Amino acid sequence: MQRRFMLISLILCQTALASPFCPWPVPGSDSKRFINLTVVQTIDINDEEIKVAFGGGNLGSGHEIKTAIKNRAEGQKILQEMSEAARRCDLPNMHK
Repeated sequence: MQRRFMLISLILCQTALASPFCPWPVPGSDSKRFINLTVVQTIDINDEEIKVAFGGGNLGSGHEIKTAIKNRAEGQKILQEMSEAARRCDLPNMHK
């Protein structure tokens, strides 16, 4: 059974002062590929992959990244890493 994490703006950008750009390196990509965490819309984690949907507007104009994982626990670890990266991006804005 697939567990869906519906995280509007990934709950990673928890304040109105969230960083407008928060690059995060996609694990497992051959070249260094980054996504902007501030435009992430949904994250799906199942036993085989983590799927991140981002940058979408109307009519399916967004993008997806799928990364193979060994198990759901590894997917949870990636989600935690994304959350921590987003918090780090927001730190400078907290002191304005």
